[in-house]
Amino acid sequence: MPGPAATLKEIHRLRRFIKDLDAKIEQAPKQLAIQQKRLANQEETFKQAQEHVKQLNLSIREKEGNIKSVQAQIQKYERQLDEAASKKEYDTLKAEIASERGHITKHEDDILAMMGEIEEKTKLLPEAEKIVQKARADFAQFEKDQAERLHRFDADRTRSREELKAAEATLPADVRAQYDRLIAAKGDEVISGVNGRTCSACYTEITQQMMSELRREMFLICKNCGRMLYQEG
Repeated sequence: MPGPAATLKEIHRLRRFIKDLDAKIEQAPKQLAIQQKRLANQEETFKQAQEHVKQLNLSIREKEGNIKSVQAQIQKYERQLDEAASKKEYDTLKAEIASERGHITKHEDDILAMMGEIEEKTKLLPEAEKIVQKARADFAQFEKDQAERLHRFDADRTRSREELKAAEATLPADVRAQYDRLIAAKGDEVISGVNGRTCSACYTEITQQMMSELRREMFLICKNCGRMLYQEG
């Protein structure tokens, strides 16, 4: 019949496995948040690209409105030319007209530049939309896969906890008392394997006599770190 050391080995395996599952389950919301942020960034990038095109169109309409206003002002100046009372007034009006026409040229150049940019940006939108659609699909798949993993992790943890409880129940009464006391004081890190003749937790070499007792699966505690020992391998 296996001694306490063999049982402690199984208990240690189960506790480490449960701890690993706990960590994976705890990390799940953070991993989901990272994926959500990636999706949100892709959606925001696409939204900004659409908004940029929209703003360019609005700017074009604004500049077209400005051109009409300037053209109306030019027509007003041109009517005033016929009524100019002096050469100075005439020259001033001609300068104003030239200046306003310069403004029209500037607006028209800006409009052409923006139309070119709109054409360029609009060509990129379908590909950007595909990227967003893929990001959404990837997130949906990640969410589904994670839900399945979490369900499996939870089932494994429940089963392992039951196995742990059953293993703990097989410990002799005197060993169980020390085990419960150490677990209550220090948690999971109170059991360690022995590799060769070295405690895997504190790397202290145990005596030959202790090693012999460990091979007989007797209950032993590391004299250096106070952990319950079992033989690895």
